[in-house]
Amino acid sequence: MARAQTGLVALGFVLLSVSGTAWILLPWTIAKIIDEVLLAGSAEPLAEWSIVLVVVAIASSWVFVAGYRSLFMAESHARVRTVRNLTDHLNRAGTGVRGAISPGEMVNLSTEDAHKTGSFIFQLGFGWMGLVMTAVGAVLLWRASPALGLTTLAGVLLIGFVVGPVLGRLQHHQIAYRSSVATLTGQASDVVGGLRVLRGVGGEAQFSQRYRAASTELREAGYGVATADSWVQGLRASLPLALIAAVTWVGARLALNGTITIGELSAAFGMTALVAQHSGAMIGMAQAVIAAQVASRRLTAFFNTRSDIADDGTATGASGTLRDPESGLAIEPGRLTVVVSAEAKPAEAAMERLARYRESGAEPGSGAEWDSEAEWGGTRLADLELDEVRERVLLLRDDYLFAQTLGETLRVDEERALAAIHAAGAGDVHSSLGSTLDGEVHNAGRNLSGGQRQRLRLARALAADAEVLLAVEPTSAVDAHTESLIAERVAAARVGRTTAVVTASPLWLARADRVVWMWEGKVRAVGSHAELSLHDEYRSLTSRQES
Repeated sequence: MARAQTGLVALGFVLLSVSGTAWILLPWTIAKIIDEVLLAGSAEPLAEWSIVLVVVAIASSWVFVAGYRSLFMAESHARVRTVRNLTDHLNRAGTGVRGAISPGEMVNLSTEDAHKTGSFIFQLGFGWMGLVMTAVGAVLLWRASPALGLTTLAGVLLIGFVVGPVLGRLQHHQIAYRSSVATLTGQASDVVGGLRVLRGVGGEAQFSQRYRAASTELREAGYGVATADSWVQGLRASLPLALIAAVTWVGARLALNGTITIGELSAAFGMTALVAQHSGAMIGMAQAVIAAQVASRRLTAFFNTRSDIADDGTATGASGTLRDPESGLAIEPGRLTVVVSAEAKPAEAAMERLARYRESGAEPGSGAEWDSEAEWGGTRLADLELDEVRERVLLLRDDYLFAQTLGETLRVDEERALAAIHAAGAGDVHSSLGSTLDGEVHNAGRNLSGGQRQRLRLARALAADAEVLLAVEPTSAVDAHTESLIAERVAAARVGRTTAVVTASPLWLARADRVVWMWEGKVRAVGSHAELSLHDEYRSLTSRQES
């Protein structure tokens, strides 16, 4: 992130170096005025040194503002870039992130960790400014008296020697704290999505107990961070004061002996005060480095996740029948195929393979790994460009609804949007949002009922007008009358295009061009609804749905 902002960071470093040098030169200039004007009783050098004083004062303030602005912009750009990279990687990795990074952890990565890695860039500049001020101040004090220069350098080194071990303990506690935060946030995210289920099965008390234990662990980790941080802050405030006292004592003795002038004693005090003040900035830089290390480990772990779908295919232009050898399912082009299965999971898995959302797995009970051989018109889906598959094949399941307007959800012009809403039987969704495409859909569709959300997802899929539409139980949450209308309208809207629907509803079966009956994850028979109804098991399955 810092390398991506090289220009702004370099500019900030240069400007703060100039500003830091000017800050140190300020007491040195005042010392010259004391020695050459006040003590010498001569007004002749006053004009010259006054000009120098004004230039140094302007450089120390205005240049500082410019350097601060440059580093702040670098920090802001880095934070935004981190969040964008997180989003882009999440889109690329897809389900490869599942199980490796929890939803709660994703929240922390995009907020707390992005902030800490960005702040590292900002604090690095001020740490550099402190180093420049220390170096310039030590040189000027050495020129006045080697004893003053040595005292200053020794004091700064001593501060680092004392604070270093405490910073190590702080890093240890921050790692433990960050891990506890991830655990607790993950639990909170899980309960938000499943509170109703927890209450339904009586698991609310058990979750509360687990959450209380995790909260206690987080609190203890927080105490550890606070203890170490309090030592750092205490040393950051007290050690610079000790350095000022030591340099002032040495300078006073040198002034009494006539080794240095009164002006040089004044400069020694002023420069040491500034160096001591900014040695705190160097400690702050060290703290920022530690926090950034902890955050960057988390970020790196996320960026190390990889998609479980390979993107190395090069073939294009596939056409013909979509076929899944694993189950024997074949989706013929230009027809409405209804897939009937007693168990929805195997049928959904077959659809995932045909849409290239699932490429490998294990045989149930055997542990044997397999790779999908799904093909499109004789071309393996794995050999096709993934972008082309995503563009031409749309898999509709219980997909997410984002917080945006109805028009933004459908992403087509008004005429096509209204046509998709009509075909999906989602007219009540449109009217409930004010009969306008500017109506707001809340996050996850929380301002809609379950049936409305399902029909809006279907409308979104129809609006996309993909060459191939694979839908899993798209009307399971609607009544029979509405389902009948939807089946009729979808069949009409998708005429001549490839459509496959996983459902056992007779209302869909009555309009199917082709019915595929799956049993235990394998295709058992293919035909019309009437032909397959001659099988007792099939008739029993569809009649239960009808009843």
